[in-house]
Amino acid sequence: MAGGTPEHDALIADLTRRRFLQRAGTLGLGAVVLSAAPLARQLIAAEPARAQPSLPDATLQAFADTMIPGRKVARTDLGNEVHPQAIAGVDPLPGAVEADALALYHHPNVGFDALEPAFLADLSARSLQAGGDFLDLDFDHRVRVCVDGLAFANQSRLLWEAAAAVPFTAFCAAALIPNATAERASGYRVMGLPGAAPGGYRDFSYRRRLSRERTRKGYLP
Repeated sequence: MAGGTPEHDALIADLTRRRFLQRAGTLGLGAVVLSAAPLARQLIAAEPARAQPSLPDATLQAFADTMIPGRKVARTDLGNEVHPQAIAGVDPLPGAVEADALALYHHPNVGFDALEPAFLADLSARSLQAGGDFLDLDFDHRVRVCVDGLAFANQSRLLWEAAAAVPFTAFCAAALIPNATAERASGYRVMGLPGAAPGGYRDFSYRRRLSRERTRKGYLP
């Protein structure tokens, strides 16, 4: 998988330790997002005047790139546009933005649109404390904002975890590409996964002969 700075590596290690990616895989991305919905409603109701970021889609792309950094591209795997400031370009391989994280954020089955205003408001407020709009920050400062947002001390952490689960799902699961293969899904190429093969892989073999033996009762003891 694509990588970043040592501080970014520590952030990903922390997320791995708390098993939030495992929860997203087991429960499903929609369930992780749904669990953060009550918190999002509370934040919007409590702080309606909080600063709203400009260019929300570009900001979501920048956040996705901070989770799984990638190379600078103008289009995603599905041909969608990438904002020129979204990708910091700290990794030479494809990242979450190229894997269509933004399209997954807005997919109706995910439900993140309901969380987006509250999440981006919190992201924007923390970014201003770090020196500017999230989209204008360099990669190191973006990482620090995310470390702050994903910290256990942050009462809106569930929102951040839901937001972080989306780019990981887009990248690792090629969620929006039917019958994804490494040729069509950049995340699969980076991870070395061949992807779907309904007819199997003709050149693959365990190099062992298949057993032709029969058991006495038709099953193993």
